[in-house]
Amino acid sequence: MRERAAQQPGAKIGRLGVAGLGRVLGRPSKARLVAIRDLREAAGDLRLVLAMVGLSLAIPVASALGIRGLAVYGGGVNDVVERLSVVGAFFVVFLPASFSLVLALESFVGERERSTLEVLLSTPLREAEIYVGKVASVLVISLALCYGALAVYCLAVFPGLGYFPLAILVSLALSTICQVAAMVAGAVIVSAHARTMRAANVMASFIILPMSVVLQAEAALILVGRGELLWAFAATMSVGAAILLRMGLAGFNREQLLARDAGYRDPLRRLGRALAAAFAERPGIARLAWRRRVPVLVSLAGLPVGAACGWLAGSTHALPNAVVRPALTSLLAAASAPNPPAAAFNYFAHNLAALLLAAVLAPLTVGLVGFLLTFLPGFLLGYAASLSSWSLALTGILPNGLVEIPAATLAGGLLVQIGATVIHMEPDGGWSHRLLAAYADYLRALRWIVPALAVAAVLEAYFG
Repeated sequence: MRERAAQQPGAKIGRLGVAGLGRVLGRPSKARLVAIRDLREAAGDLRLVLAMVGLSLAIPVASALGIRGLAVYGGGVNDVVERLSVVGAFFVVFLPASFSLVLALESFVGERERSTLEVLLSTPLREAEIYVGKVASVLVISLALCYGALAVYCLAVFPGLGYFPLAILVSLALSTICQVAAMVAGAVIVSAHARTMRAANVMASFIILPMSVVLQAEAALILVGRGELLWAFAATMSVGAAILLRMGLAGFNREQLLARDAGYRDPLRRLGRALAAAFAERPGIARLAWRRRVPVLVSLAGLPVGAACGWLAGSTHALPNAVVRPALTSLLAAASAPNPPAAAFNYFAHNLAALLLAAVLAPLTVGLVGFLLTFLPGFLLGYAASLSSWSLALTGILPNGLVEIPAATLAGGLLVQIGATVIHMEPDGGWSHRLLAAYADYLRALRWIVPALAVAAVLEAYFG
């Protein structure tokens, strides 16, 4: 009876954890139906097939001809040719990976525009099986394109050159899986919550912007010859992909999807009600800190963790002095400024700007910026202690640290809570309301945090 109720069209997946995902993946036959259906639709579109063939054949061959031409007419195989050959591998893998974003954005919103969404959602499949099938179909196509392009490129470039960078190509292939999975998981979430393809393309900018930074970092690692760091890069991307996949599974609900298909009226009025509810009956500062004690403790842990990392980086010379010393020098110069009122204003303006910028970046960094509010000062403290002593370094943050550190810890904890709200979705929706409530807590807390920063700035300027 429970099994029959779970298979009804209106059944909800609830909070599907790792065990629930394993149960879904353990019964691949049902999710495979959705994946095979989408693969057949993609194979039946001639324009799509031609685009995929062009990405996996034409571009790798053209890039390979350029590399081999440089080797023949540029004086043979040298460091430049070797480095460019690896960069070319990254280039031919990146283009098919970007194509996965288009396929994923079309997964649900395309069904809506083709008027086939209701047919799909009326099947007795579970929500998790539908969602996993959609994600799996896009991943199969995208990874086939990426690895097909990489195989064609390697066969066209490396034979006859006398070398084959196996280690960096393996790490590149692994990082490609992780970044494609992250892009697909994020794009499927966007597709499930957009009403039109145009809206999905606009919302995709929240995926494209961070992924462009990620890809630039990956390209920089390859250019400087630090391919071994791609393993850490792949681990980070795999965590992001797991979070996004968990978000999509937890927030997917067919009733909400059909209601979104019908549309809502008065969006401005609903937004006004959500804002009013977010700021209504918010707790005081002590009660708020107690309610958010777990993220506040996470933020507080950033100070000793950062201090330990800074001391290890300075004592072992893992981080060159030329990287951190300018920051310490500027802090010491500011502390010895001859004009205390101007110095106090500069301290206050700097800290306030950091809190406002962190509030903007909190959703994009999944709350990591809240941890960094205490980690970075702790890192500088530990690094300064490695150059002198702990007593001298701790004396340098007194007495202003007695006020500034609690304020930064509370602000960081509320920012961590914002990040946790971003990655937490529920089948019944309400994501925007929870996010607005988390931001309301942060803005209300600024009534106490901002005066505390002003007091800390005065203490640092006159007594620091």
